[in-house]
Amino acid sequence: MTVEMIVYRLLKIFVGLIILLVYLRLTHRSQAGHQTPIDTIGNFVIGGVFGGVLYSEQISLFYFVIYMVFTLCMIQLLNVATTKIRFLHMAVREQRVPVITDGDIDIKSFQQADVVLDPMRLIADLRAQGIYDLEDIEFAQIEPNGALSVIRKGDGVPNFALIVKGTLVTRDIADAHKTEDWVYLQLRAAEVELEDVFLMEFKNGNRLLILLNDGTNIRREVAEASNMNDEEEEWQEGVEEAPEHEDTEDAEQEVAEHAAEDAHPTKESKA
Repeated sequence: MTVEMIVYRLLKIFVGLIILLVYLRLTHRSQAGHQTPIDTIGNFVIGGVFGGVLYSEQISLFYFVIYMVFTLCMIQLLNVATTKIRFLHMAVREQRVPVITDGDIDIKSFQQADVVLDPMRLIADLRAQGIYDLEDIEFAQIEPNGALSVIRKGDGVPNFALIVKGTLVTRDIADAHKTEDWVYLQLRAAEVELEDVFLMEFKNGNRLLILLNDGTNIRREVAEASNMNDEEEEWQEGVEEAPEHEDTEDAEQEVAEHAAEDAHPTKESKA
């Protein structure tokens, strides 16, 4: 291996690192916590491209730059697509996993085929937070980034993201023991539309934080049916069904007959 070859490979390494640093800077993914599943897969692809081109004498520095830029653009395009297209977002998004709910360990979470949970790992993570008794825990869950969130008994209740970017989060709604109709009721009470909501958070069991796309913050207590006006009560309970058309005609006919009898009394009544 000549000196020229060594310098050429070092130049490739330097250019490749510069491209990666610029990409991380532009996409704000310089921290591990900002990595998405697409980024994780992309890291392996970038490593393969970087290593394969680095030790290939047939690929010039120019084509090496082209390959790196193209690969990074594809990764970023997939990341954008997963945030804009709902079914892609649901397919690649990491799910939170509740492990303790209402003070009881959720055994089903440990038995899910697509989730790898170890009871000993859970206990170790709890000890790292200074918790040595499972009975002291009201709620605990594994977050999408792998961190363990814990709420002790008496510390309150967990918060739930009911709406994110104009889309209902059905799992959080179910975990909050609410329904989609209830969420729409809160939107109507707050006089906002679903597509205008960037984030709706349900917290403390009776409070809502609604962040709109224009940056407006709405903080309010949940609206119950007893606190609504007449129009909202009609919307919540549903408008009563109108009587059948045939029944209406029968009623009108009966009224007409009574009116005729009053206008023309029978002979017995005259006697």
